[in-house]
Amino acid sequence: MKFRATEEEKSIIMKKVDASDLSISEYLRRCALEKQIVAVNGLDDVARELRAIGNNLNQITRAVNSGYIQEVNLQETEEVLGQLWQSLNSLQQSVQ
Repeated sequence: MKFRATEEEKSIIMKKVDASDLSISEYLRRCALEKQIVAVNGLDDVARELRAIGNNLNQITRAVNSGYIQEVNLQETEEVLGQLWQSLNSLQQSVQ
């Protein structure tokens, strides 16, 4: 299936395709079939930050297990991660 678009339209479509993380074909099928397309800006940054937090927690765990650290208070970290978890769950529920 082929269709024509101006350079300006093509540019707009390609920007939206890039933001959606879908292939061009999948993006256009979803548009044509009136399926919801959701692009969440910054989600890669959130995932990268969560991986970094996980790495830090692993390092703390190793330090505690090897006796370098005697006591760790992670209450604030737990609260922030809980809030992040709730936000991500809410986002997921809103797009389903």
